[in-house]
Amino acid sequence: MKKIHLSFRGRVFLACLAVALVPLFLSSIVMVRLFTASLNRQSEQEAQRQISEISSRFTALLEDCENVCREQTKDGSVARYMIDTTTVEMQRGMYVSLYQASKEIYGHAQISVYDVGGRLRFTTDTMTRGDRLPVYWGLLKKASGKKQMTWYRTDPYLNLTDSRVLMQGAYPIENSGGARTGYLVLDFTRENFDSIFSGFYSLTDTILLLDAHQRPIYCSRPDYDAEKMEEIAAGMEKQTNTEDDTQYLRANEPERGFSVILCRQAPISAPAMQTMGTVILAMSLLSLCLCLSISGILTRSIAKPVSQLDKAMEKVKAGDLSIRVRSTRNDELGRLTESFNRMVIDLNSYLEERVQKQKDLNETTLRLYQTQLNPHFLYNTLDTIKWNARIRQIPEIAVLAENLAVILRKSISSKPFIPLKEELDTIDSYIRIQKIRFSGRFLYETEIPDQLEECMIPKMILQPLVENAIIHGLDGCDNGYICIYAAQKDGVLSISVTDDGCGMSADMVDWINSPAPAKRDGHLGLYNVIQILKIYYGETYGMHAQVEEDGTTVTLRLPFRKDENNG
Repeated sequence: MKKIHLSFRGRVFLACLAVALVPLFLSSIVMVRLFTASLNRQSEQEAQRQISEISSRFTALLEDCENVCREQTKDGSVARYMIDTTTVEMQRGMYVSLYQASKEIYGHAQISVYDVGGRLRFTTDTMTRGDRLPVYWGLLKKASGKKQMTWYRTDPYLNLTDSRVLMQGAYPIENSGGARTGYLVLDFTRENFDSIFSGFYSLTDTILLLDAHQRPIYCSRPDYDAEKMEEIAAGMEKQTNTEDDTQYLRANEPERGFSVILCRQAPISAPAMQTMGTVILAMSLLSLCLCLSISGILTRSIAKPVSQLDKAMEKVKAGDLSIRVRSTRNDELGRLTESFNRMVIDLNSYLEERVQKQKDLNETTLRLYQTQLNPHFLYNTLDTIKWNARIRQIPEIAVLAENLAVILRKSISSKPFIPLKEELDTIDSYIRIQKIRFSGRFLYETEIPDQLEECMIPKMILQPLVENAIIHGLDGCDNGYICIYAAQKDGVLSISVTDDGCGMSADMVDWINSPAPAKRDGHLGLYNVIQILKIYYGETYGMHAQVEEDGTTVTLRLPFRKDENNG
């Protein structure tokens, strides 16, 4: 795939466009989402409150009905009224008792009295109804073996049942001897349920009442048939919102097994969402036009001076240092243009200075070539001194000349790093010279493990330490001791020079151990060693001095390396 390369102006334009449009789109989407989520949350809270109130009201109705039946049958009067039905006073007393009981549930249920044979004896219902209930099936069959209230969903497909009655409750009537003489029957019609639930749901909501077997008893929508009610119950079980984004909430009545289902429409309908989407799209298109205009203006104001600088830079690359870019801007781009002009001026001055320095360097190089013969002259001179001393049998002079030549050769070597073994050879030459000066006044030895002899260290790094130990540490001692030993741990090579002399002053110790010691008269060699370690290895490594009762120890810490290229 061919990679698309955009110009600076194109990238600036797209960046300005993205900076303007992306927050707009994101904020629009977030606002719609937050608004929808807030409405859904409020709708869900309101639905929870409604279903809770509806369920509580239905449960309270059932409890009131059961309490009424218990109060009616508690003193046995209903059983006596059913035995003596010939006396007008007894009939009147029965009806008075029923109407007083129905006051507590007035408008919510009708109370009737049936004998054990299913024949209607008394009723508070003013509508015409059948005078018998079946005994071997239905409500009375279900309530025949129970001592408490029995709730029953009527079968709408049976002609023997009053079509107005949706649910019934039967409470047993027993005489003082415990024999069952009949039943108090409560009938609940659609009008009763409408009266119970009225005011607790909106016109767009649907209330569905189910029995213990999850069969529909009542639906607040009179136009819904049994199939539609079963569809609502199935939707509650699956929690599907496929067609109209319906919210399903359920409340169970645990003691009697009834369930109440509340179906609510979503707070925002699909057409409303489409309208919101259309409004957002229109606003986005309008914003796009504004962003295109503003982005074009910003792009031109930014890209034009950058383009001028780019063209001027091409001329500078071609060698034209007389180019200047004019700008009247006072912002960052104006300062950038001014800096470019200053850079070209400085570059021109730098090139002129560099040409002059190159001329001076050429002259210095010629003088350097002329002085390269000096080391050879010194070697030849020292060699002559050595042989003349041997001929004249002056061994000390011969030793001095020979070892001085070795030290001179090592000091002017072009290699910045040498093995530790070679450095120790140089120290041996230096010790031989000093032993002639301080004959018999000190003992020198080394304790270097064989595996550390090939470690690479800067050349002439130990000689100033040994010189300081001899000149200052053993000053005034007739039988001194100097030892060089090395160790390696965790990638750090430690080389220590120890003497048993008079020690080192506290001021000198603080100077060596300070992070940035200043140049000190009389100790230029130690100062150079500290600077060399800093230059090569940084602040992590360096020199450390320690004074104890038996002498002074100066330790160098540097990386453990055996490769000259990594030195």
